[in-house]
Amino acid sequence: MKNSYEAYGYYITTDPQFQNKRYGVTPELAGQLKTLVLESQDKKNNKIIDKLTQLIIQNPTIPILKKYLSVAYNVHGNHDKAVEVNKWLVAGHPDYLFAKLNQANSFIEEGTPEKVPELLGQAMEIKLLYPDRDTFHIGEVTEFIKVAIRYYIAIDDLELAQNRLDLLTEVYPDHPEIEKIQKRLSALVVKKAIERIEEWQKMRIAPEQLKPLHRRDHTKPPQFNHPETAILYQYGFDISHEKLREILSLPRPSVIEDIETILLDAELRYDYFSEIDIVVETHSFVIHALLLLKELKAEESLPKILAFMSNEHEFLDFWLEDHKTETIWQCFYTLALNNPRLLEQHLLKPYVDTFGKVAVSQALCQMVIHHPEKRDEIAAIYSEVLVRFSEASLDENLIDSELLGFIVGHIIDCDLTELLPVIKNLFDKKYVSLDINGDYQSVEDDFSMQSERNYKKDISAIFDFYDDIQSPQQASEVSVLNKNTFDRLESISKI
Repeated sequence: MKNSYEAYGYYITTDPQFQNKRYGVTPELAGQLKTLVLESQDKKNNKIIDKLTQLIIQNPTIPILKKYLSVAYNVHGNHDKAVEVNKWLVAGHPDYLFAKLNQANSFIEEGTPEKVPELLGQAMEIKLLYPDRDTFHIGEVTEFIKVAIRYYIAIDDLELAQNRLDLLTEVYPDHPEIEKIQKRLSALVVKKAIERIEEWQKMRIAPEQLKPLHRRDHTKPPQFNHPETAILYQYGFDISHEKLREILSLPRPSVIEDIETILLDAELRYDYFSEIDIVVETHSFVIHALLLLKELKAEESLPKILAFMSNEHEFLDFWLEDHKTETIWQCFYTLALNNPRLLEQHLLKPYVDTFGKVAVSQALCQMVIHHPEKRDEIAAIYSEVLVRFSEASLDENLIDSELLGFIVGHIIDCDLTELLPVIKNLFDKKYVSLDINGDYQSVEDDFSMQSERNYKKDISAIFDFYDDIQSPQQASEVSVLNKNTFDRLESISKI
């Protein structure tokens, strides 16, 4: 670091003698200060307070000695005395920066951060606090910035706290406290994001769900046209390609009937399966069934799949878990590609779980991305869905603010900019959850950046799906997900 350089309209010096010259520290005392700063922070040094007191009596005009005395009292657990000394310091040396900074830190610790600007200025800028000075020591600048960061964290101003941290990093890249400050800032990011999400959750509009009457006495497995179908109840995601091919090679009409029976069985014996220990080998048959229908391109089965997805949240979560949004959209994509209007009907069906519909919207979005020639058709479907939502009353049990947030996100992904007017109408009515894409301005901004991103998702063959889900790479993606989660929290906290 240069001995002195100009930045931000003033000079910053690293000259260790700069402060001594300003406050009249003699060469003899300057030699002692290097030792005194360490001794004042040594909890085991019981003589330092008396030593500093004597030096202050001998050098009453030198403020740094009183600063060390305040530090020493604080280190020895006498916080009240430390505050008293600092008040003495402020009274005797009103222009001494470190006295002001100590006082500001006391305000923050006492829970009265609103007093800090009265002491350090509304702008929290060192040059504005001392307009007659042209040069500051690096220690003055960094300590001032640190207090400013503490103040902004205390008043939950994430943006200005980050701004000052960036400034500290620029002024002193190797400052030893940067990492600690970053952790405090990260905690504020999470805190503000949680507060914002809780605020949004209070505003959320969610449809009621009809709970079907499951047959608690239904425990017998179904009868199948093909005994091979029953194998699906015995394997998790480690089922072999050979067994899947064996089922796929069965006569098409009868094997489709068997697979549809599996979905019905999941409904009839839901109580039975939910009361026994969950084992992946015996609880994966629903996923197997849906993927097999996709592989068979059983378009005729789509109404029954949509009926299955109309069950309540607990039911879908039990059978599908994360596959509700991560996997099942591919079934809708494949089976509804020739008749996407069936998906529109599901989106407009009342009393349906949010994520039972999110997968449907995801499928429509990917249809546009994979098949640009279908853009106008899908845009028309989305338009009719959004208009219907905007016209719906709350007692229809149709409006779902979280679902609308996801739908808007999918519309951004496939760049249907012509739908912005109806999207704005939904935001104006407060029908759209803000914790998915942010507010309407954020949506407009996302559309403007859409060309920079690629939202195309792979449509996996059934064998690739089972190979991928068993891949060790799945575990390595956790750290990426964690980073993405933090990035999302940070964006939410700033909305």
